[in-house]
Amino acid sequence: MVKVLRDAASLKKTRGCPQKVAWEDQVLICLQYWREYRTYFHIAQDWLLSEFTVCRIEPI
Repeated sequence: MVKVLRDAASLKKTRGCPQKVAWEDQVLICLQYWREYRTYFHIAQDWLLSEFTVCRIEPI
């Protein structure tokens, strides 16, 4: 899953700051959100991130 995510992201043109969350963690956060239907707030508390950072992690 991580390899596919990296390949798809390499095709996108990105600007701005580099990522704060590793690819592996992004996959786990997405899976946790889809599986458990938890709020961004509770996921952010578990991962010690801001709610906005969790919200910006989008599946490709």
